[in-house]
Amino acid sequence: MKMKKFTQNSLVNRIRQADSSRQPEHLPLKYKAMRESAFRFFRATPYLFYQDWMVDTMFKGHPHSWVCGDFHLENLGSYRADNGQVYFDINDFDESILAPCTVDVARLLTSLFVAAPDLNLSPLSSQMLARKFLEAYCQTLIRGKPRSLERETAQGVLKQFLNRAADQTQSELIDEHTKGRGQDRRLKSKKGAIITFSDMERDRLLAWLNPILSQRDGARPLDIAFRIAGTNSLGLNRYVALIQTAAGKRKLLDIKAARPSVALPYFADQQPNWPNEATRIVTLQQRLQDVSPGGLSSQEGPEQEFFVMRVLQPQADRLKILTKSMRKGDRLLKLLNRVAQLLASAHLRSGGQQGSAITDDLIAFAKNPLWVSEVIEKSEAYSHQVQQDYLNFCSLKDNELITS
Repeated sequence: MKMKKFTQNSLVNRIRQADSSRQPEHLPLKYKAMRESAFRFFRATPYLFYQDWMVDTMFKGHPHSWVCGDFHLENLGSYRADNGQVYFDINDFDESILAPCTVDVARLLTSLFVAAPDLNLSPLSSQMLARKFLEAYCQTLIRGKPRSLERETAQGVLKQFLNRAADQTQSELIDEHTKGRGQDRRLKSKKGAIITFSDMERDRLLAWLNPILSQRDGARPLDIAFRIAGTNSLGLNRYVALIQTAAGKRKLLDIKAARPSVALPYFADQQPNWPNEATRIVTLQQRLQDVSPGGLSSQEGPEQEFFVMRVLQPQADRLKILTKSMRKGDRLLKLLNRVAQLLASAHLRSGGQQGSAITDDLIAFAKNPLWVSEVIEKSEAYSHQVQQDYLNFCSLKDNELITS
């Protein structure tokens, strides 16, 4: 099967269309991030992946599952759940949807091939890692039992992640992002991370948030600011709120606007009728993860915009794949093995719900892996297209991308 080919002008138009609903004043930050590397560009443009792969035909006949929809090497991390325990799992579900399970596999493998030059991986090494990933994925499906990654049994880099998340408290996170004392404590502006509001805008948003927190658990908001985070989500409304619980404890909340999955045009007729996009994201995150982060919920915001709300987690606990430490020994191989187990477990965990394949179908699919070589081949081939798109993108100026 051939993938669609697009010109540079078409690339400009596709990026413009995808970002047309974003706040234009924040798009230069997004485009600056996208110029850092081909991998960062790939992270920021999942819509290009779906358009180019023609996923509705390329994966025809593969069992459908609830998928992350944007599964790449850095959409994993550690977090603290409501039960106080620390977990490592998939951590971004903005594009989650019912689709062939191999959509997640192909996007992950493409991200591996795109990142290969930065990881000093040869084509043969990358292909070997891709096959090892798929072996672990299929073996986990065949066992038919979801696995979770616990701090007590984790090893290597994942053990470090979980220990770091366990060590950092909300108090330390609050000290990092706020200033002042007592009732005068407020969020502080931080370049590239937090932008404080005018008094009028701050009061408007606090008035919206106050009844939500009060009705939910008796908490109250103390301050709120605009938060800049992520790559694909830059330009969406996103806030960080300092709150005080009914017990007098202070926490930080991440409040992020929800949008339809970029995969929706290809699988729209197979989706449930979700009340709103935030409900979709929260429901599928709870369905795909073993245990979800603290305070996860969907909320209606001002002007009928819907938001995903959760307790803010340390940014340092998002997996960073493009580091020197990942090039040491067989560290990347071990990591990919666990990542494959987490992905297969998510697909198993969500099986048999609202149209997704049951465990028996996933097991049969994994036992007959005629699709494996094709997915690896297409993922590697598409990574070259990503590299070319990245170079074309880097030659463009912001004013060519941002519509007035």
